Amino acid sequence: MLQVIHISDTHLGPTPDFEVRGACPHARLERLVEGILGLDFTPDFVIHTGDVANDPHPDAYRLAAAQFARFPCPVYSVVGNHDAAAMMRGALVLPPAEPLASDPDRLAYRFDRDGVRFFVLDARMPDPEEPHGVLPEPQLEALTANLAAWTGPFAVLLHFPPFPIGSPWIDEFLALRNGEALHRAIVNAGPARCRGVFFGHLHRGIQIYRDGILYAAVSSPACQFSAGTRDERVAFDPECPLPFNHLTFTADGTIVKEHVLNR
Repeated sequence: MLQVIHISDTHLGPTPDFEVRGACPHARLERLVEGILGLDFTPDFVIHTGDVANDPHPDAYRLAAAQFARFPCPVYSVVGNHDAAAMMRGALVLPPAEPLASDPDRLAYRFDRDGVRFFVLDARMPDPEEPHGVLPEPQLEALTANLAAWTGPFAVLLHFPPFPIGSPWIDEFLALRNGEALHRAIVNAGPARCRGVFFGHLHRGIQIYRDGILYAAVSSPACQFSAGTRDERVAFDPECPLPFNHLTFTADGTIVKEHVLNR
């Protein structure tokens, strides 16, 4: 079995005392890492599905790199809407991987672990359109071609939720605008081979099951968003517990276990 830790939306600033929405992200990430290190197993790797930083800044990524270095395993990172691919390349230790597209301004790649192929997508939009995502056509084409050439199980990692979730503010501003195209590419490749699509951005855990495909998000340790069915504006909860997901990939499927730590 392949044991993976999924974290997201750490929103670090350039200094350890930086605060956002009433919380100190660096102190919260330190506590999150300590909790993960205290598990009764060693993960095969960690995935961070974006918004490593609250705003692109080299020092924010250096702080992230120092925390990620505490893990006894590789950390694979995804570009979020608050991130910058070039700064992530410059400061984070990115494990060996194959580029998925040739755009130097994107961080899209693939890697294999224990017979499972993982595809990391970069759907960040340039400011001021940054809250939502759009998967560039070259990446979508590359993903489609790779899925056609690969016959084994696979998983997809990105930052943005591919579909609306029934909360007006989130659905208008945070979703992947061409999520249906991504979904069709996965369905056409064969849902039975897909071990899941994993993302963040919503600052709360959520699961969507559609056409035989699992879509699963992990919440943010920085703060949690509201997701009410009538929310015209999002509310922030800086007092939320610290979350991470434990993913287990087996020969037959995927197990998602949610963990929460006290602040």
